[in-house]
Amino acid sequence: MQVYTNHMGYNAVGSKRAVFGGKEGIRASTFRVVDREGNAVFAGTPVEVGCVANWRTGYYWTMDFTAVETPGQYVVEVDTQEGAVRSLPFEIAGCIRDMRLINAVAYYFKAQRNTGEWEEADRHLAFQGEREGVMDVHGGWCDASGDYGIHMTHLSHTTVGNPQQAAFSAYVFFRIDELLAGDRQYAMLRRRALDEGTYGADFIMRMRAPSGSFLRSVQRINSYEPASDNRNIGLEYTLSSGQFTADHAAPTAESEVVTDANYETSMRAGGGTCIAALAAAARHPYPGSDFHTDEYLVSAKKAFAYLMKHNEMYCNDGQWNFIDEFCALLAAAELYKTSGELPYLLKANAMAERMFERMEDTGDGGIWFTSRPGEPFYHAADEGLPVVALLTLAEIDPDNREHYEAVAQKAMRHVLAITARVNNPFGYARYYHRTTEGGTAEKFFFYHESPAAPWWQGDNARIASLATAAWMTALHTKDRAFADELNAFAQDQINWILGLNPFDACMMEGYGRNNIQYSFRGHYEFISCPGGICNGITSRPDDEEGIYFLTEPTEEINDNWRWAEQWIPHGTWFLYAMAMSRRVKAEQRG
Repeated sequence: MQVYTNHMGYNAVGSKRAVFGGKEGIRASTFRVVDREGNAVFAGTPVEVGCVANWRTGYYWTMDFTAVETPGQYVVEVDTQEGAVRSLPFEIAGCIRDMRLINAVAYYFKAQRNTGEWEEADRHLAFQGEREGVMDVHGGWCDASGDYGIHMTHLSHTTVGNPQQAAFSAYVFFRIDELLAGDRQYAMLRRRALDEGTYGADFIMRMRAPSGSFLRSVQRINSYEPASDNRNIGLEYTLSSGQFTADHAAPTAESEVVTDANYETSMRAGGGTCIAALAAAARHPYPGSDFHTDEYLVSAKKAFAYLMKHNEMYCNDGQWNFIDEFCALLAAAELYKTSGELPYLLKANAMAERMFERMEDTGDGGIWFTSRPGEPFYHAADEGLPVVALLTLAEIDPDNREHYEAVAQKAMRHVLAITARVNNPFGYARYYHRTTEGGTAEKFFFYHESPAAPWWQGDNARIASLATAAWMTALHTKDRAFADELNAFAQDQINWILGLNPFDACMMEGYGRNNIQYSFRGHYEFISCPGGICNGITSRPDDEEGIYFLTEPTEEINDNWRWAEQWIPHGTWFLYAMAMSRRVKAEQRG
């Protein structure tokens, strides 16, 4: 029997939940929150939930103690017929807790900067394949523990699975500065966010392609080898990837005709977030940049005009889809925020209308989107981004604000509904997707036979993106009960990452308990970086309804990257979520 809590504690203002895990037949009658002096400051009745799917991790009860707001150290005690069960101590604190978390992940990004021998190689980097020329593309953040490459996206061949990577990270650092504005206690963190965002924007500027698009990827061939002669400006085949092949050759490499477009981005392959980041950089001057703010804005405008005209040429299926549209919306919205030029607002409105054409009514007050006809939108890293993009537009368009807010609220009602539809004591965000047989299903974790197969991994970026969307939606609703639901849902996702999960594992390295380490074929060269967030918990490899967190290699799996490897989208979305939560708390205080 065990009481699970957030290892990093809880903010004084906001949702506070714990979970008691035992076995069926146990009677959990009461619980208490006890301070350091042994005083019970709150008491309640655990809510019986039961077992979850095929997890086989126990029988659960939930406990809500949101009412406890006094800072201090506490434990939760649960009374059962077999005696009381106590949690480990945890803190309830003010803004210092959130500051520590934002600070930790920001330092992780500083550590991921592409420096030393890798930076030197990237100052004069050749292209993979037959494309001629050498470019200076130094900068950026190494993508993952074992991937010293830098990517705008790395799953273009999936059509509907493109994650937003390096450029989106740069963009979020500028958003952090904006969201924390007005809070004097965050002054130094804001300056560090601008430093990191500017570093990322300068990298994007170097990744501009002569065509008007951006280069997609700085590719490392083998992480073990010296950087010289082991890196190139990578290309992406449209139908397959070499990511999982021993010789890094895509299965369709011999049959596909490679053009310059294979090296460059569409809106969904990072082009949209490149534009958004440069537009944001243009209104955030910061010392040390290699470029003037005017250069950022001119480059963003040129890229937007080019990709709006030629985007299909860079899409692996030759047509726009939902991801292109919400990335283009974000790009146009940021261009309008910086330039004030009406055509960008009208372009953003047009992208929103195209998104609305992909809406499906759930019949219970919610909606879901389709990535392409008949395929519900689901994403392993950026599922919350459509709502975030739409509300970013709502904030700058008073004429359409209420309409955009209403759609965002309906989208989040759908997320809350499917999350609550089954036994789900930890409040883990569930999703809706199309099965390989053509039907639909609702699940907890990323499914194995997706368009990205054999790529699948833990969902920490996805759930943090939905936390961001939920907190942002809470700022845009007058329905206080709905806002409370959204706030609690968002906090549940952060709780999961920070240890309130069936494995009692904090997934931020160096914090909490039971941090997982990345073992690559029996070695630990790619050991986790403090402040970074690992891929996370998945379903079982042999059971979509099961649960799995591989902490040590087995005879069958000697590379536990799917669970243990750190990846910058996890940190990016976690930072965005925490900054958005601070804005929510500021509004609540106001």
